[in-house]
Amino acid sequence: MKNGEGNAILGTMSSASGRHDGATSCGLRRNGAGKRVGPVEAAIAWAFCEELPKVPRADGPLPMAGGWDRTGRYAELLSLVDLYGVNRYGVVPDFAADRWPSPDAIAIADAVAGLDEAELELPEDWRPAPELDGFGGLGAMAVSAAWRRMTRTDGGRQVLRIRPSHLVIRAAVLGPRLDAMELCGVAERFEAHGNGEAKWFVERTVDVVVGAWPDGSDRTEARTVEQNGWNSRQRRPMPDAYRKTYLDPDPVPTIIARAEHEIWLSALEMVHADLTGKLETVELLPSTVPPAPWIDRPATARILPDLVIERHLKEEANAARRDAFRARFPRWFANLRRLADEGEPAVDMRP
Repeated sequence: MKNGEGNAILGTMSSASGRHDGATSCGLRRNGAGKRVGPVEAAIAWAFCEELPKVPRADGPLPMAGGWDRTGRYAELLSLVDLYGVNRYGVVPDFAADRWPSPDAIAIADAVAGLDEAELELPEDWRPAPELDGFGGLGAMAVSAAWRRMTRTDGGRQVLRIRPSHLVIRAAVLGPRLDAMELCGVAERFEAHGNGEAKWFVERTVDVVVGAWPDGSDRTEARTVEQNGWNSRQRRPMPDAYRKTYLDPDPVPTIIARAEHEIWLSALEMVHADLTGKLETVELLPSTVPPAPWIDRPATARILPDLVIERHLKEEANAARRDAFRARFPRWFANLRRLADEGEPAVDMRP
């Protein structure tokens, strides 16, 4: 997939794109009242790409040992980014900005930051890669490995290794990684050495040192370990030796990308629910992101389509997709433990 196709699908092209029909550079348009109108993902892109860079770095440039070090560092990289860093919203400051960001953009940033307070919950019916169902245990192992790789335990609860807010900001600035969600050509192969020779394994029960007795002798326990099952002297596998298989290419990165996409959708709906009706100059619409872009691929063009029927079918498909999106978004977050300034109780986001 070419660069920018992800943002093109979501209607959140960068500021280099041309404007038309009153649309802003991030996919928002102006209504009759002068408000910006667009899906929540476009509003987030507008906030982090156009407005929040107007906030300068609070503590000034990065510290330097001497006066010439600043000039030397800039000359080395020729980048103001490396010289001044990022502001408190994690974006590069706009050094030519002559005004402060919109209050609505700051409200959007606060709502995105509040996503980190939500507890992550693995959906019981999560099937990120139905293509792997035919591989049996290898497919289940890939899903389990993806879950372990993308999460960690923090204070007794399961959290993402990347914060949900960072996930939202990354998608807003760079667009979704649609090409990373494609899974095709996966095959089951036998493990082999670098020279192509087959790998053989065998299980043996051996005594493993686990400590020491009071008299100083080693305390051992019998454990089953996996060893090399190839007899190099006889040039054949040992008795009871076996081979192991793996999936090629590795589907774990694809599963992680699909999981992050679903978590992103959940985060977008939470931001939409939190800010709807509270912004002064922005009117948030529900997300238009496909729930499963690896399944809901854009239809191929046809000759002389019936525009009326096409529009009706598109509206029905969008309505069904929105209903499915709203029904599934709470799956990834158990609840939202955020309290308003007025002391409102925490809102339970579970169905």
